[in-house]
Amino acid sequence: MILNLNEKIRVGAVFEGHWPKPVWFGLHGEKVLIKEICYRWKEREGGDMRYKFTVSDGFNIFEILFSTMDMCWYLVAMDEQ
Repeated sequence: MILNLNEKIRVGAVFEGHWPKPVWFGLHGEKVLIKEICYRWKEREGGDMRYKFTVSDGFNIFEILFSTMDMCWYLVAMDEQ
């Protein structure tokens, strides 16, 4: 079941060239370690460049994004297994 969330999250990330690479993020008070980045792409929305990722913690699939407009990370959706 896919849950659309669109909520701000805390993310630990490293930058590789021009791409941020998320390593973990906070979800409801718990730290979720990212075991795999399945896909990554970027989209422009007006003046905002959004770096989007589909990631997995080994059990669930998440879509997260980094907005260069407000320099925040968002949890867009979650697919619970």
